[in-house]
Amino acid sequence: MTSASTLTVAAPGQSGRLLSARRLSTSAMHATLVRILGPASSFAMAMILASALGAAGSGVFYVALTLVTALAILAKFGLETALQRFVGAERGSDRMPAVIGIYRQALKISISLAALISALCIVAAAPIARSVLDDPNQADLVRVLGLLILPYTLLGVHSAMLKALARPAWGGFFEAAAWPLLTLSLTALGLLHGALSPYAIAVIYLLASLLAAAGSYAMVRSRLPRGIRAAPMPASTLYSSCISLTGVELINYALLWLPFILLPALAGADEAGLYNVSHRLAAQLGLLMLVVASITSARFADHYRQRHLVDLRRLAGRATRTLLMFGLPATIVLLLWGEQILHIFGVEFVAAASALRILVIGQLINLATGPVGYLLAMTGQERLLRNVLLATVSLLLPMALLLIPPFGATGAAIAVSAAIVFHNLICSRLVSQRLGLPFFLAFAR
Repeated sequence: MTSASTLTVAAPGQSGRLLSARRLSTSAMHATLVRILGPASSFAMAMILASALGAAGSGVFYVALTLVTALAILAKFGLETALQRFVGAERGSDRMPAVIGIYRQALKISISLAALISALCIVAAAPIARSVLDDPNQADLVRVLGLLILPYTLLGVHSAMLKALARPAWGGFFEAAAWPLLTLSLTALGLLHGALSPYAIAVIYLLASLLAAAGSYAMVRSRLPRGIRAAPMPASTLYSSCISLTGVELINYALLWLPFILLPALAGADEAGLYNVSHRLAAQLGLLMLVVASITSARFADHYRQRHLVDLRRLAGRATRTLLMFGLPATIVLLLWGEQILHIFGVEFVAAASALRILVIGQLINLATGPVGYLLAMTGQERLLRNVLLATVSLLLPMALLLIPPFGATGAAIAVSAAIVFHNLICSRLVSQRLGLPFFLAFAR
């Protein structure tokens, strides 16, 4: 891996692509406004599920959905990050043959893996329902959700392509908003015909994912010129990066979602339902990181490829300050009025207030340290990032096993927030060592 000492330091703005503070804030605001449809729809869906299924029923549903989403990460094979890195570094009309070649390779890989994993999930639905959900009657639920894997994978690949093609608002819309918005709309139609079962809700999720995936595909095709001969990237280059990035995605997913698997077994479905609501509220702060990363990740890769270290440094600093500017007001609201917000979901969910506050503090530290993980991934340090995440999960798992049985959702929140802090501090240190950036990116100028 290339150390900071081997980089050629270019004059500020030499690449012609450095985002000003105003442009970054404006782009972040636009992308946030587009993506906010997703959290708003997810919030409404969480309320509907909490009301229709209760804490236990919604907990079982989200455990099944979490498992299927983890399988979809395998199918995506790290291509979401790889596309932003490689396509972002090939931006420009003269580089379109390479861009199209990378895109076609990504499609072949993702479709093949998604079809295989989906088939395996459907075949193993009964044992999954018995062992993971502790309810053999939920096998049909697992089968329907297993069909989600292919459209969900394609949705992720095309969302990443849009971000890499300098369309972060559209990429963010399809990544975070299109599917939840469609799910909510179809659920509203279903409610007009009576009560919804977990199986019916799973079918709605499937239909919404198919529609969202089709829309993202059409948008990407409209951005790529026709009649250009593709120039495929060497398969070894793409596979080598994707193997490490798949590990990164899976471990990162485990870091965030492992409590959903452990809570039903160690503390009961009620605690899983409480944690789900508190996690989804706190995760809205994490959404800011996704928004800013969708704007800056491809540019990180571009600056690094051209060895414009000054531009890379300034963009990282501006990104971190933007995260804090947008994140602090929401943090204050969630910390001060957590009980009142949770009461919207139902009286029983007020018990998640402590878990919510702990998770919010963890997310605030995540924003304060900046996009350190994305910097490592976009500059070819994905193996280091994977190793850090392995160490992080090694910390999370014993803490979760120790804290969840006596403290339930609150224990899970403590374990997750401690793991987030550990991960971000280590990544900050590596970014400082490998790229020559300040440990606290907010001070990068």
